[in-house]
This record gives sequence, structure tokens and C-alpha cells, in this order.
Amino acid sequence: MIRRTIAIAAFLLILASLHVIALGRSTEARKQLPRGEGSAIVLPSALLKIAALEFKGLVSDVLFLDSIAFYGGTLNREERPRLKEWEWQWLDKTLSASADLDPYFLDPYLFGNAVFTWEAGMIREANDLLAKGSRHRTWDWMLPFFTGFNYFFFLQENEKAAEFLMEASRRPDADPMLASIASKLAFKEKKTETSIQFLEEMLQRTDDDLSKQRFRKRIEALRGILLLEQAVAHYQKRYHVKPHSFEALVAKGIIQKVPEDPYGGTFYLDPSGSVKSTTERELMPHRKK
Repeated sequence: MIRRTIAIAAFLLILASLHVIALGRSTEARKQLPRGEGSAIVLPSALLKIAALEFKGLVSDVLFLDSIAFYGGTLNREERPRLKEWEWQWLDKTLSASADLDPYFLDPYLFGNAVFTWEAGMIREANDLLAKGSRHRTWDWMLPFFTGFNYFFFLQENEKAAEFLMEASRRPDADPMLASIASKLAFKEKKTETSIQFLEEMLQRTDDDLSKQRFRKRIEALRGILLLEQAVAHYQKRYHVKPHSFEALVAKGIIQKVPEDPYGGTFYLDPSGSVKSTTERELMPHRKK
């Protein structure tokens, strides 16, 4: 029994060594040989899983290291763009295969997100990779956070950004500020009611007194906005025109009074008929120009 165990351990050690040697040789070959579009082909993950047998984690590591080695080998290129489109596709497929073989391995997600977004402009591909990691690493708030950031910063899709930031904030050890950011983005997309529900949920989940105060204040402000939004919609449905001011809502008995902005500002109707506040900075995200 002991001899058998030793034999198996020796076999695994030899196999690992062969993988490392093969990786080194393939990396050198990749740097030296011209590559064509056909080289972008990566075996489907289903076949790789069968071929890897019980060594899926090891093969995942090899694929990831292969990606890192290839990317590093391109850094001294003088041509522009430095990587061709098919090379980015190869990186995407290789990192995705690495994640499929070991979906709990964090490095492919972080590396792919870093290079695909800032360098390749492959935002959708980065988000697909992050989504794969989020489904398996359910305790990790960073992956949905990065996804939300990508939707907000690169794609300017605030509703999707709010969705993923909400998910990130619900995960263990997430920064409480994620809840506030998500609610601001939801408000910007006229998802006021969703924003209120989300903040109420976060209010129940946090033990920090300062965060609770901030959540309560923002909830109060958003409830005032929601009341006015609903009143405006009711006025428009009844009279087939948008009201020019909130005083018209009071005059018609739709609301008793205009609610106060807890941040010290004033609610108003903009020219499009949307409810705004003079303290909009407290409710809306701002990006540097």
C-alpha cells in the first residue's frame, strides 16, 4: 500500500514537471514563431475537462500562466496596435478555459478584467468573464463590483451598474459605501422605488450607526422624490399634460404639500418633467470630466 502511494506521488510529480517544461517550450515558441489567425483556436472547455482528468486545477494554472507569458512577451513590441484582434481573442478564450477548469481560481478574472477593459476595449468580454467568477465565488464582492464599475465607467449603463453594485454590497465584507453608490445609480435611471427597497434592505443588514444614519436620510429623500414622481404621473394621466410646478399638484389635491428635502435643498421639476433636487449631488454620482 505504501509503495503504491509513493508510486502515485512520483507519477504526479513527473506529470507536473512535464507540464512546466511543456509550458516553457510553448511560451518560447510563441515568442519566436510567426502566428496566424488559426493560432487563436483553443480547445473547448468540455474537451479540456475530459483530457485533464483529475488534474483540472493544474491545467487551469498552465493555461493562465501561458496567457501571462504570452502577454508579457508582447510588451516590447513597437508595432501599433501592440496586440492584434485575433490575439486578444486567443487571450479571452484561454482565460475563459482556465476559469472553466477551475472556476474558483481568482487570477484569470482579475487579469482578464485589467487588460480587456483598459487596453483592448473588450468590456463585454471582461464582464462575461467576471460573471463566470461571480457565479462560483459567491463570497467574493470584488467581482460583481468590477462588473458594476465596467457598466458605469466604460459602457455608461447605469441601470446595469446599479444591479451589480447592489449584488456586490450584499456579499460578506463589502464596503457599505457600495450600497450608496448603487442607490445613486438606480435613482439616475429613474428606479427610485428599487433604490428605496435596496437601501431599506441594507439598513437592516448593517450594524454601523453612521451608515444607518446615511441610509435613513437617503431613504427619506428618495421617498419624497417617489411621492412627487407618482403625483406627476397621476396629474399627467388625469389632465393629459405635465404639471408646470408642484404647486399645481397641491392645487388639484393630488398631494397635500411638497415634501422637504432632508439634505436642505428644494425639489423641483426640470423642463422634461423629471423630479430633481437642488442638492442633486447627494443623490447622483459624479464623474470627473
